[in-house]
Amino acid sequence: MSQILTLCFKVSSFWFLLNILHVLLTKYLGERYNFFLSRNGFFVKFIQVQWHTNRFNHYQVALTRSGAASKMTLWFTLGAYFGVLAMFSSLVILVYTLIISLSPAVENTSSTAVLTPVVPGVNLPSSQILPYLGTLLIAGIFHEAGHALAAAREGVSLVGAGLFLFLIYPAAFVELNTSALRRCDPFQRLRITSAGVWHNCVMMVAAYSLWTVLPLLLPVAGFHREHGAVVTSVQGGSALSGQVHPGSVITRVNRCEVGSRDEWSSCLWGVYSEGNRGRCLGEEDLATHSITEQLCCKEGVLSARGICFTSSHGDDVIKSRGDVITKADPDVCLHVRPLLSKPGCARDSDCLGEGKCYTPHSREGHLIQIYQVAPSSTSSSSQLGTKPALFIGDPAHLFHTLSTSDYSSLLLWRDLPNTIEMFLMYIVSLSGALAIFNAVPGLFLDGQHMLEAFLDLVLGGYHGYYGQAKEHIMMAVIVLSTLLVGVNVVVAFVSVCMLYQ
Repeated sequence: MSQILTLCFKVSSFWFLLNILHVLLTKYLGERYNFFLSRNGFFVKFIQVQWHTNRFNHYQVALTRSGAASKMTLWFTLGAYFGVLAMFSSLVILVYTLIISLSPAVENTSSTAVLTPVVPGVNLPSSQILPYLGTLLIAGIFHEAGHALAAAREGVSLVGAGLFLFLIYPAAFVELNTSALRRCDPFQRLRITSAGVWHNCVMMVAAYSLWTVLPLLLPVAGFHREHGAVVTSVQGGSALSGQVHPGSVITRVNRCEVGSRDEWSSCLWGVYSEGNRGRCLGEEDLATHSITEQLCCKEGVLSARGICFTSSHGDDVIKSRGDVITKADPDVCLHVRPLLSKPGCARDSDCLGEGKCYTPHSREGHLIQIYQVAPSSTSSSSQLGTKPALFIGDPAHLFHTLSTSDYSSLLLWRDLPNTIEMFLMYIVSLSGALAIFNAVPGLFLDGQHMLEAFLDLVLGGYHGYYGQAKEHIMMAVIVLSTLLVGVNVVVAFVSVCMLYQ
């Protein structure tokens, strides 16, 4: 919940300061400021900034006059048929999503949801906010370009186009000549209104196809597929700085073998279910590796020398450098690395009489051993795997401070495969989301105009009673679809808040 409140505070502060600046400039610069905004097509509203231009109109006119637009008839006809299918499918998807979200029998997580709202800083890492918003804008521009091209095909002129920022989300728009649009027959209007959804679908398929062949293209570009997770970057201040270096290949996390970046993530998540695994320690081990001043076993005290281990048994009195550990104080401060070679255990019985099982105290977090080797694409003889890197804390910290990839490269930017993959996956998800969302026959969405054109096409020849029935059907579908979208949005955001509180 604190993440959401922080995001709301930052967004509110941005718009508050922007509106204050707008008011001050309007007051003190007056006509000069207003003339600047008007000449450049800028509009500042409460939580929205818009840029409008007609500089692209002559390109559309030239496209129409050249006859090139008329050659796209089949393309946009396919788009019209797809638009009708998407319009009805979107309602099915929204109903299914709502049932899944409200069903008590289904765990409400991001993995079970069909549509999940993305809230930057909450369920989207801060490092990915700009790539995400940039990809969203690209998908929106491609969507609006579809409308403009289809309008050129039907001889409908472009009044203007532009971009706008609403809260934190960027988007694009085109403004068509409404009089010319009304003169089009129903199927022409259907081709124009469906073009945006159609272009988003094509963009999604193209990006997904490129993503599937990416493993074949990257080796040609000089990247080598490693058996493990290649470290591409370590954030400054990370607990692993100095232990894990960019370019090394992680092959094992504790007892979990790592063969890819996905398996690295799975192994880290597995640490939660595995819990802290202890070590079988005898009296000699405790005497040799214990730290006399047991500061690390005191609440709130962190020690660079060792961590606090605890045993469920305190029956034996064990002397260590003159100190006595009793049953009332089963915790002991130990040097960690010398104990890694000791047999692992979950309980005393695992030690088979060779000492007792001591595990890191729960307040220390999880003890994670990360084994790494040099990439196979190098001739390095480094023996990184013989001495694991140690991390004590929450495994989630490693997700945010350690970036990994499946590929290594001697010459190119190590993170390039991840960047390309992330961009393609954002294109797939955002283009698909825009296609589904805009196809819904709700208020202010493309689906509303698609539904109107479709009903005119099917029932346009009827008058009187059937003509009124058409209007009633359209109104009922639009109202119900709008309510369905609203309920899905509210439920989805509530789910995100509950999941990340």
